[in-house]
Amino acid sequence: MKPTILRAFLTIAFLIFCFATTQAQEKVETVELKVTGMMCGGCASAVHKVLKETAGIIDNEVKYPGDVAVVKYDPEKTNPETIVGIIEEKTDFSAELKEES
Repeated sequence: MKPTILRAFLTIAFLIFCFATTQAQEKVETVELKVTGMMCGGCASAVHKVLKETAGIIDNEVKYPGDVAVVKYDPEKTNPETIVGIIEEKTDFSAELKEES
């Protein structure tokens, strides 16, 4: 392959990669939840594990003490109400959307 053609190919590949990355980033939303009933770090780990295994959730961090779960999710696959329901259904804890300050 000639160097000019190779450069053009690599430039196009790079632009496609950048476009795909930008598109993926637009599909991520974050919600902060108040999780009540946790009494230790093990409780927080249990919530984290349930969220990690849930479709549509990209990342999560559960804080104890603090009783907060920060969840990054794909809004095309799930929503905050569903995430709250998953926590309450699969753990012994209650969850609700944290009020904005």
